[in-house]
Amino acid sequence: MARPKKSSRLTPKGTRPEGEVVEDTLTGDLPPSPAWFGWMILCLLIVGVAVIFSNYMSWLPGSPSSSWILGGLGFVLIGILTATRWR
Repeated sequence: MARPKKSSRLTPKGTRPEGEVVEDTLTGDLPPSPAWFGWMILCLLIVGVAVIFSNYMSWLPGSPSSSWILGGLGFVLIGILTATRWR
């Protein structure tokens, strides 16, 4: 038979002490993102992939070059970071 677990909890789960005010920031107080925000994410990702692809195809001046790859990865990274802010 399993032993009962000891709990260090003083109050029942889901209750709050009297007089304590807790602000809930995850209730959806922020407005949704504008309609252009999703298109901006998509454009950043596409531009990043296009720069990397163009570098490997030697379509860019001075390519193949690691600076073009870093620039393309920068666009992709900014697109991913922007996507985390989309509501």
